[in-house]
Amino acid sequence: MNEIAFCAIYPHHKRQVISSDHWKRELAKVARRSPRVDNSTDMAVVYFFKEAEKVLSALDLLGIEDFRGVRVPVKLHMGEPGNRYYISPSIVKLIIGRLKDIGAEPFLFDTTVAYSGLRSTTHGYKRVAYRHGFGQDDMGCEVVIGEEGVKVVECGHSFEVAKEVYESTHLAVVSHVKGHIQAGFGGAIKNLGMGGVTKGTKRMIHRMSIPRLSVEKCDLCGSCAEVCPSHALTVDLDWRYDSIACEGCGKCVSACSSGALSYEIMDFQKGLALSAKACVRGKRVLYINALVNITRSCDCDPHPDPIICPDIGYLASNELAAIDRVSLELINEVKPRVFEELNRVDPSKQVRYAQEIGLGGPYELVRL
Repeated sequence: MNEIAFCAIYPHHKRQVISSDHWKRELAKVARRSPRVDNSTDMAVVYFFKEAEKVLSALDLLGIEDFRGVRVPVKLHMGEPGNRYYISPSIVKLIIGRLKDIGAEPFLFDTTVAYSGLRSTTHGYKRVAYRHGFGQDDMGCEVVIGEEGVKVVECGHSFEVAKEVYESTHLAVVSHVKGHIQAGFGGAIKNLGMGGVTKGTKRMIHRMSIPRLSVEKCDLCGSCAEVCPSHALTVDLDWRYDSIACEGCGKCVSACSSGALSYEIMDFQKGLALSAKACVRGKRVLYINALVNITRSCDCDPHPDPIICPDIGYLASNELAAIDRVSLELINEVKPRVFEELNRVDPSKQVRYAQEIGLGGPYELVRL
């Protein structure tokens, strides 16, 4: 994407190209900037770059010097066995190297999953990480898989944040942007909201959005059953629900035009946003999103094919909602509504929820 095309695509956002002469002034400004977890209206900065190596420049601009001398979890998803499209170890190694250069102590971090498989145990997940190029010798840092959590309350709801994340003051979040059958897409919000918490909280977030039926409003149209990815609903002469098969994505509630269905507690995507906020509260955070190998399904899927959008590039920011919002806008410009059409759920809801609870707002898009 050249600069003319870039400006034409985003006429409604302030943007600029960083030159070497501008470098020191930008560093001085951003070094004082902290991530927002309130309703501040300050302008966030999101850096866009096409070459992975430019992540080093983006990290400097975002104030990585503030990470000097601290132990830093680098939160990422290291891939499901069979999946080829997880985040590239090469860009992660660049981030690890830069953190070590400034005197930080980084370690790769993720949590065990709630479903069965190798990644459901710390030992099994470490085996997967090694196979996928994230071994300790390859990356030059420790690989930690978390299982224990600490309770954090957000907006009246309790989330067990992974102990390693909870105890950190600084955090780097590296996310592969792709589709997701339940959330529409997965970026930084999903990486933290589901990946930064314990198995129990993962299950709880799914349970929050199971459907509840108002019988008098149901016209038996069957729209809910049509969108259910787990075939938990059957609609013919009556409405039947299989609670065991239900994965708690909430798609059925969104599809119900009669208002007969409601969430048990809240939308799945709102649960993700609240959980993500619980993970980052009070922390200095660097976010990196990779908009490459953009698949229909998520990195937890052993068969996530096909690729649904050409490679776009990379984003970096201190702001959670902003980086995921820009990710969606860039993808929608190339492939309009591709996640919504393939996964039949609006992926922008999680970004709107994140903005509503104070995880970012207006942004400035800057090309490196």
